[in-house]
Amino acid sequence: LRHYLHTSRCVCRVEVWNSIYAIMTFNEEDSFFTVAAAVVFFMQAGFAFLEAGSVRFKNTTSILFKNVADAIIGCVVYWAFGYAFAFGNGNGFIGSHHFFLSGIGLHSREIVRWMLQYVYAITAATIVSGAMAERTDFRSYLVYSFLSTGWVQPVVAHWGWSDQGWLYSGVHVQSHNFTVRYRDFAGSSVIHVVGGTAALVGAALVGPRIGRFDDNGKIVRVSSYTTTMATLGGFILIFGFFFFNLASHGSLSQVGDGAVHGLIAANCMLASSGGAITTSFTKRFVDRKNGGHWSLVIAINGCLVGLVAVSASASTIYPYAALIIGAVAGLVYVMGTRLTERWRIDDPLDAIAVHLFGGAWGVVAVSFLDAELRLLYKGNRLSLVFIAWNLCGVVVIFIWTAIWSAIAFGVMSWMGVLRVSADVENKGLDVVTHGESAYAYLGEQKRRKSLHVLSVATDLSRLHTNNTDQRPSTNQLTTESTLANGILQNAEAECQDTSIQTPIILSTPSNNSRCSSLLPESVV
Repeated sequence: LRHYLHTSRCVCRVEVWNSIYAIMTFNEEDSFFTVAAAVVFFMQAGFAFLEAGSVRFKNTTSILFKNVADAIIGCVVYWAFGYAFAFGNGNGFIGSHHFFLSGIGLHSREIVRWMLQYVYAITAATIVSGAMAERTDFRSYLVYSFLSTGWVQPVVAHWGWSDQGWLYSGVHVQSHNFTVRYRDFAGSSVIHVVGGTAALVGAALVGPRIGRFDDNGKIVRVSSYTTTMATLGGFILIFGFFFFNLASHGSLSQVGDGAVHGLIAANCMLASSGGAITTSFTKRFVDRKNGGHWSLVIAINGCLVGLVAVSASASTIYPYAALIIGAVAGLVYVMGTRLTERWRIDDPLDAIAVHLFGGAWGVVAVSFLDAELRLLYKGNRLSLVFIAWNLCGVVVIFIWTAIWSAIAFGVMSWMGVLRVSADVENKGLDVVTHGESAYAYLGEQKRRKSLHVLSVATDLSRLHTNNTDQRPSTNQLTTESTLANGILQNAEAECQDTSIQTPIILSTPSNNSRCSSLLPESVV
């Protein structure tokens, strides 16, 4: 190469150096996008922590397994035909090439694109697991994960992100000689509206958890297991959203790419902060009916809904606009949770409010605040066409996802495999469905406490039998013996049934001070 450069004409030297630079650029970009895909994949761990911290501990293994299933099933399905439907050559509706990645070379750059789009697709599937947690049959969830990653989301991705997609192709405005294209930079609708819509339909069809609403339809609060784990999951997701949006830019080494990446990161953080601020203050000062607290879980969801909303426009808006989008997204989230509760839809993680409502607002917001086509500033016909086209896209995506979700969940509900039985739900899915408890040490503590109660109840029965010096009246003896036998039977049942993962709570009648005094305070 050195000899060629010294013996060739100057123009040839420039061409050679340009070729070398292009090769180096491609390698850098491919390496960056591969690493970005790995970071976005790590968001699955964020979802796992967030969901495990938000459900009761008797269903932790089940929700973790669903996150694992999304990753492993989605990988095979997206390799087989999901990517072909999304980005294979085809028509405006669907792609039809590259099934099983056929026609792609061994070291093709297309493999990098497949990896990145695969981790995007499984994100949409994972959203549903939180909304339907603690009562959904594991088999039915596997069917949904297959359908979402292999069909529903890839078709939407083809519409909005493929060069051939009808939404991305847009409409041409003759008066301005400009083509208005659908704008969803990093998946506010292509990822989050799809997942949020499926979560809405699934949660509605599977029904609320036992005890979530009383007989009068009033909400019964179900506390999450650990905010520590939920917070860790939230931080992992926030970190992953940076790479989610940075990778969506699609370029690394062109002039100005570094500045665009900085803008994307700044907008993500500002939108996240705006969402957390509005949700936290709304919970504290407006929602006084439920105590008016500074809620950590609400703040985390506020961060996430801000990030979901800004994903549609992170590269094309000013930082102040990102803060506005995030702040309004926080209010949209609060209204979304109120609506789902009013509709008696049980969503343990508020996934519907975060992803469906937040994602839809993000696509609408880019129509108003985009730096190039700002409806609030220009108000011309081109801006009106832009907002109409984006609204059309959100509505069509919602309808498409809702139809297929209703078909899938509806058929499984009709077959009786969508929801577990009441007995399994009460005992918990971990031990009954998976044979594994996420917190084995808690089960051992419960068992030891049961043995302690058994010992106390046995001593209580013997006391009534052997107490001949101060024998109580016949009625009192009968009452106390009945109580002692009841405690004895319950304790024996607890010792034999280790699948019941609810804390032992014993109560004694307030008017029976004799029996209460015989039980240790810790047991009572």
